[in-house]
Amino acid sequence: MAFKLARLVAVVVSIGFSYGGFIGIFRADDPPGRKAFGCGLLTALLLLHLYNCVRTADGRRPRAWQWTLALQAVLTVTGLLMFASTWYGNTGFLAAAVLLLVRPPALAWGGFALVVAAQYLSGLQVRPTVWDALYLALGHAAFVGIALYGVARFADLVAGLHQTRTALAEAEVARERLAFAQQLNERVGTSLEQVVRCGEAVSAAAEPGTARAQLEAGLATARSALNETRSVAHASRDGAPAGRRVADDLTTPVVAGLGAATVCLMLLTSPVRQILKEQASGGEVVLFLVLLSAFTLIFLRACTPGDDDGRPRHWQWTLAAAAVVALAPSLVFERELWYMSIFLPALTAVLLRGWLRWAVTVPLIVQDFFTLTFAGVTLQGTSVVDQTYEMVWIGERALVVYGLVRMARLARDLRAARVELARTEVARERLRFARDLHDLLGFGLSVIVLKSELAFRLMDRDRERAQRELEDGLAVARQALADIETVAAGRRAISLDDELESAKTVLAAAGYEVDGSVTRLALTSELSSVLAIVLREGVTNVLRHSDGGRCTLDAETVGGQVLLRLRNDGVRAGGAAPGMGLDNLTHRVRAVGGQLEGEALDGSYTLTARVPLPAP
Repeated sequence: MAFKLARLVAVVVSIGFSYGGFIGIFRADDPPGRKAFGCGLLTALLLLHLYNCVRTADGRRPRAWQWTLALQAVLTVTGLLMFASTWYGNTGFLAAAVLLLVRPPALAWGGFALVVAAQYLSGLQVRPTVWDALYLALGHAAFVGIALYGVARFADLVAGLHQTRTALAEAEVARERLAFAQQLNERVGTSLEQVVRCGEAVSAAAEPGTARAQLEAGLATARSALNETRSVAHASRDGAPAGRRVADDLTTPVVAGLGAATVCLMLLTSPVRQILKEQASGGEVVLFLVLLSAFTLIFLRACTPGDDDGRPRHWQWTLAAAAVVALAPSLVFERELWYMSIFLPALTAVLLRGWLRWAVTVPLIVQDFFTLTFAGVTLQGTSVVDQTYEMVWIGERALVVYGLVRMARLARDLRAARVELARTEVARERLRFARDLHDLLGFGLSVIVLKSELAFRLMDRDRERAQRELEDGLAVARQALADIETVAAGRRAISLDDELESAKTVLAAAGYEVDGSVTRLALTSELSSVLAIVLREGVTNVLRHSDGGRCTLDAETVGGQVLLRLRNDGVRAGGAAPGMGLDNLTHRVRAVGGQLEGEALDGSYTLTARVPLPAP
């Protein structure tokens, strides 16, 4: 909707500016055939401009734009040569096209300056003074070019903001991953490396006392690493985002610069030219310029987006001040010299809302008709064509200002939406960090603690078995170190078959008798990984929360579903309620269309996961 509105503003403003060109051709003292040719030339120029500058949402330049731009330049030069006295505003179409199509920007602005300079040289042929020629170049060619560039560029900005929202979110997630990886390496990786060094020192120690001391140190470090893993997991789930927030400030100066340039060219060029041409005293010139500057500053203030429904603070007083400065000087200066009231419709369109906007803006657009009817004063003339042209002239400038301010507000709102989207993506990434850290590293560290405790108890009785348990623990520690990188990168995948064998081995090492029915299943990598994580967390909970001696493990296909069940006895009375681990598992299983159930009954606990098999 926003992009369509931007395109509509660009089209309407373009047609409005061309209307003044058509009026100029009709007013000229040229033969009918020459006027018809001029109208055809301007129509072709307008259509080329719409093709070149009112673009699609992808922001790409149109096909064969070099040729259409060259043709637009030829038509513009032809018009300057044949209709020099009336063509001056139409050069703005070419100026806008150059800004929009030419790359890089420095070359585009150079081309823009060249077009404005060409209009100045052409103006010298038909206007008597340098000031008049400058007025044609700046007040018409430059103003029309920048205004058309602005409304088209804001349409590109809207599309660009939509298209880049994912990239911005991904950039924020990447920053979050880096911060998380650093935190994980500092708090867990260092402990794991110490566990590995202690284990290797135990293997190399010749004296039992030295080996026992090293093993005791390694066991304490393993327990610390397990606690750190839980701490980091909960901090990742609940904490504020780490790192600097992504914010795009590049569009702010573009919006402010284009808006200010458009307003200044619109408000200043013609009045300054008029007062310099008048035979006014020095005091009158100074007063005029001071009032004009005050009106311009108030106008810019009124067009600055704020927090009051997009309007600046105290906008009512700003609008009232603009009305006073626009009307009061009429007591000193003639209407033909001070006519700032024709710019008030732009402010009422920007600041008022609902029916009041149109009830005030529309009469202000036709104000020249009222002054002609009731006071006999007009800026353009008394004919229908003159009055129509004046209405279009006022209305198109009101629409330009409204479009620029509206797009500036929209850019601000969309920018805020992009930041919010990035925060949402970071929150999702933090949940993934927490789940993977708990499910993958938590299990490994639990096994390391278990193996280290077994080795510690067996050190004095069976040194050879203690060494085997220690080697198993070291292998798990090395794998956990490798898992740190994959958890942060989000690419860890594990196999259900491998996890089933690992679960049996770990449970047996912890003194559990393992039975049940395990069938080899043909699963996708996603389902295999999800069920493997369910099993890993289930085994971790058995090791942490029960003192039993029997565990039943089932994995089979039942009625188009994969059934994974883990039942153990010896559940401790008053044990901790299911926490982060089972919350994570529930999320993972539901993500693949499955169900997860946990049931405690008569001192035993059963964890059951059912996941539908994918269609063949």
